[in-house]
Amino acid sequence: MLQAYFDDRVPGNLRLARVFWLEGVLASHVLFLALLAIYQYGPAIALVAAVAGFMAYTAWIMRRIWLNAPNVERAELGTMARVLTIGWTINAVTVCTFLVLAKLGGQPLQFLG
Repeated sequence: MLQAYFDDRVPGNLRLARVFWLEGVLASHVLFLALLAIYQYGPAIALVAAVAGFMAYTAWIMRRIWLNAPNVERAELGTMARVLTIGWTINAVTVCTFLVLAKLGGQPLQFLG
C-alpha cells in the first residue's frame, strides 16, 4: 500500500478542486493559524513539534495534489495547481524556518504584540 502511494503510475481518483481548495488551501490556513498561536503562547519545543507536523502535512498534501492534478477538464489547470503547490511548499518551509528561529531568539510576533 505504501509503495502504491508513492507510485506516479497510480493516479489519484479525487477531483482536483476538492483536494486543492479544501484539503490544501483551507486546511493549510487553519494549520498555519494554529502555528501562529503556538508561536505566541506556547513554548519553543511545542512550536518545533507543530512545525514538524506542518511539514509532514505539507509533504502529504503536495503529493496528493500532484496525483490528482490530471483530474480536471483542462490540463493547464492541473499544471497550474502543481506549480502553485511547489511555490507554496517552498514558502511554507521558509516561513516555518524563520518562525522557529525567531521563537528561539525570543522575538514576539509584531502584528500581535
